[in-house]
Amino acid sequence: MPNKHALLSASASHRWLNCPPSARLCADKEDTASEYALQGTEAHSLCEHKLKVLLGLETQDPTVSLTFYDEEMEGCTNDYAEYCLSVIEKAKGNCKDPIALIEQRLDFSEYIPGGFGTGDCIVAADGTLHIIDFKYGKGVEVSAEDNSQMMCYALGALNLFDSLYDISKIDMTIFQPRRENVSTYTMPKDALYKWAKEVLKPTALLAYDSKGDFKAGDHCRFCKVKATCRKRAEYNLELAKYDFEVPDTLENIEVAAILTKADELVSWVEDVKEYALRQALCGVKFDGFKVVEGRSNRKYTDENAVADAVIKAGKDPYEKKLLGITAMTKLLGKTKFENLLSELIEKPQGKPTLVPITDKRKEINTANEDFKEN
Repeated sequence: MPNKHALLSASASHRWLNCPPSARLCADKEDTASEYALQGTEAHSLCEHKLKVLLGLETQDPTVSLTFYDEEMEGCTNDYAEYCLSVIEKAKGNCKDPIALIEQRLDFSEYIPGGFGTGDCIVAADGTLHIIDFKYGKGVEVSAEDNSQMMCYALGALNLFDSLYDISKIDMTIFQPRRENVSTYTMPKDALYKWAKEVLKPTALLAYDSKGDFKAGDHCRFCKVKATCRKRAEYNLELAKYDFEVPDTLENIEVAAILTKADELVSWVEDVKEYALRQALCGVKFDGFKVVEGRSNRKYTDENAVADAVIKAGKDPYEKKLLGITAMTKLLGKTKFENLLSELIEKPQGKPTLVPITDKRKEINTANEDFKEN
């Protein structure tokens, strides 16, 4: 019976490709499934069922056993199944006998020791191989561009179909409905094989043998040792060389250096604080710190009893408030919402935000640039 999780998993490849030794370091740490992860697992099972229904395959409806099932999950999984079906129908227009696989185990151990994963939807046809991955999370928008997880899945799918179809390119799609994000990245087959041989395989061998250099960066986000990693601490503590007491004396180049690491620095500090609290609750002592009860707000012990008491006193205990756009969409459904309210919706200009130059959003004019234009 194979292990459920590979040491060098495709989902964690962004981390271990950047920081090879982290793979073995994280392997000994226990997995704790968050509520978000459980939601994603249930949404995936519903996606599988609905796509099988559309394809006329035998399936059993899992809805009654889902803890987190709601209208949002119903809508998101419907959208996913319909999207996959549209890709399959398009493939039929270019190939007489395409194959669609759902929740297919993929083997890419030729490049990663013990490497395997599960493809949500694979559509193989002459010309284009399609890899579709469903993401139910809404915290972080996931891009398919240069996405190493998707590229690993593509290699596994090529392992199955490259000899059966005349494939020249791979379309890799992230379907993330709760962020209204459908991201597709197209890569020539030859370029994927080149990356696999020159980058993926040699780095995977380093990671498997716990070799290579530690490196901190945005890939630390989901690392199990992110709070205590010394390399990450060194990376963030480099900011200590700047004199924060007199910020006006910083040169622009120094401000830019701080901005480059600002978000990661805040994230690191929060990770350390969370780790320290967990340890302190287990009895670990940190010099100069103690665990106390935090502030809390008063709350009703029985809302129905409160409402009854206030009504008996001759007052109305309730307030009426118009539903927000997200809640109103759930109430009406997307189509009816658009038909009824689209002309009554506006999107105000967003608050100016300073982001890295690599951000895909269009740059706005600054006050100085507006003055120049006048």
